[in-house]
Amino acid sequence: MNPRFQAVNIDCNFDYTYDQQRFGPIGVDLLLKKATTEDEIIAACADADAVLLEGTKTPMTARVISALRRCRVIAKSAVGVDNVDLAAATAHGIVVANAADYCTEEVSDHAVALLMASARRVMSMDRFVRTGQWAGFTRANPLRRVSQLTLGLVGLGRISRATARKMAGFQMRMVASDPYVTGSTSEAGVEIVPLERLLKEADLISVHVPLNAETRGMIGESAFRQMKPTAIVVNTSRGPVIDQDALVRALREKWIGGAALDVVAEEPLPLTSPLRDFDQVILTPHTGADSEDSMQHVRRTVVDSVSAVRQGYWPPFPVNAKVTPRFPLKPWTEFRH
Repeated sequence: MNPRFQAVNIDCNFDYTYDQQRFGPIGVDLLLKKATTEDEIIAACADADAVLLEGTKTPMTARVISALRRCRVIAKSAVGVDNVDLAAATAHGIVVANAADYCTEEVSDHAVALLMASARRVMSMDRFVRTGQWAGFTRANPLRRVSQLTLGLVGLGRISRATARKMAGFQMRMVASDPYVTGSTSEAGVEIVPLERLLKEADLISVHVPLNAETRGMIGESAFRQMKPTAIVVNTSRGPVIDQDALVRALREKWIGGAALDVVAEEPLPLTSPLRDFDQVILTPHTGADSEDSMQHVRRTVVDSVSAVRQGYWPPFPVNAKVTPRFPLKPWTEFRH
């Protein structure tokens, strides 16, 4: 190993005692340099062997990446890496690693909570009671038996499969659409169907896709117009996957029955957002991934990623796995950490 390996965290949102304890013995210097603009990042990371990211908006653009003359790995404390120019990183031999498995349980738990709260109209009932009312809610707002509903899963990755596993206990029919999944059913017994069919048949639609050029705005006016007028859309993935203007129109004109959103296009949600005005919308502040356990998990994964590359191994979750790294790397399975 080279005598010095510099890891620069440019978001600095956590306590880094654990990171320091793991990095010290293997010769990694962890530097905390808050940087938010392209120029600030380039200045902060000029000598970095590893760049650590946490935020969803930190601009790791092609211009920034081309200036990272020593960087071997960009490690993200999250699943989504849409703020990293993967093509540029790959072209410059920089491995991009995420924490692909860190919040699977939490986000799927949150999705289930939003799905059930929406199906049973828990938040509307709560507001109904708080205004002094009691009888008459279900007559004005008839409910369906959950086991008679169809759940549609848009995307069938780790979190979506965990959501399906948990929702299976309600004995619902479950369908999923994912262009990267073949066959007619998944291992959880979920029927694989085209997206258009899912939109037409599902009563509850849970969105679980990464944000990229293909998925940005994929749930828009056309999608909403294909849904049932009683359909409820739940999004725990990324806000811009849903065309928010189209969603507002769909709610206002009653193309759909409601929505439950942990993520929105602009975060924090502006005080003037019309989404705040709909009784049939549940809003949570992008906390689906949060728990003490998940935060410990993500720190371990990021430290593992940097430690592995430092010692000549692939990280556990390379996003651009076909990259030719600047220095040869041995398989992650051989790494002892």
